[in-house]
Amino acid sequence: MTIEKEHMSRESNKTLMQVARLYYIEQLTQTQIGERLNTSRSTVSRLLQEARDGGIVKITITYPWERDEELEQVLTKTFSLRDARVLVAYDQDSDEVRRGMGQLAANYLDRTVRDNMIVAVSNGRSIASTIEHLKPSHQVKLTAVQMIGALGSGNPFTDGPDIVRNLAQAYGGQYRYMHAPLLVEDVRTREYLLQEPMVRETLTLAQQADIALLGIGALSDETSGMIWLGYLDANDIRYLKENGAAGHMCAQHFDIQGRVMDIDLNRRTIGMDINALKGIDTVIAIAGGEVKGNAILGAIRGGYLDVLITDDKAAQKVLALEAAKNTLR
Repeated sequence: MTIEKEHMSRESNKTLMQVARLYYIEQLTQTQIGERLNTSRSTVSRLLQEARDGGIVKITITYPWERDEELEQVLTKTFSLRDARVLVAYDQDSDEVRRGMGQLAANYLDRTVRDNMIVAVSNGRSIASTIEHLKPSHQVKLTAVQMIGALGSGNPFTDGPDIVRNLAQAYGGQYRYMHAPLLVEDVRTREYLLQEPMVRETLTLAQQADIALLGIGALSDETSGMIWLGYLDANDIRYLKENGAAGHMCAQHFDIQGRVMDIDLNRRTIGMDINALKGIDTVIAIAGGEVKGNAILGAIRGGYLDVLITDDKAAQKVLALEAAKNTLR
């Protein structure tokens, strides 16, 4: 670019920024801007479009993250949960709903953590969203610990090591990794890894947690892909469904009654045993969308959580499934 062209480009950007500031910040009309800059309204409109196209103006639509307190009360009463947070999803897409649930979960976690607590954390997009939305109200001397093996693929920011580190750094605390993969080839390899001092010590610490923060996975292409990417294919998922799998927590599959399945897959995962969740004082589970209805219901029936963070569509689906069961009695 010549010096002359570079100068013209800078001047053009200055004009675009000036027009954008007058319109979006000072809230002048396009006609008023045209009068001030001695140009036409149509030219102002064109400049505003150029500002948007060129990235000078970026428009973000932020949905209100409202709670359905009535549904929260019905969930806690129906299933004897300690607490629930239900996001009003409106017609938002799954990513936006996940961000909203992450905000609710982050707020709940921030009110719950105290000094010297151990927080066991799983991986996945919902948990990553929760940590992303954390705005700690105070510093906490917590220890964040990875509760299941690492994914090792996909977006690293949704993996256990990054999540525990980001959680600990948000509060100025400490963190512990689990130096092992999520799934191994056979039971013998799993037993060998569980005897490794660093893995064994991390698992022991996770089982001593005061708070566990994890998601609830379902058996579908939309919801199983991230955690099982590279581990399970479509045939594996079909096999699990045909054998009654409803969902998974701690990378262990259970049926709709919450019973842990007697399958080879469960015997090859590295992580905290799902039944150890019952010994943790506060288990916060995050899951949304109608597709997770069976998984959430199975997790509740299994007694694997105390606090549910979800959205209204998932909550209504879970309640409908429970009501249908009661009708058949």
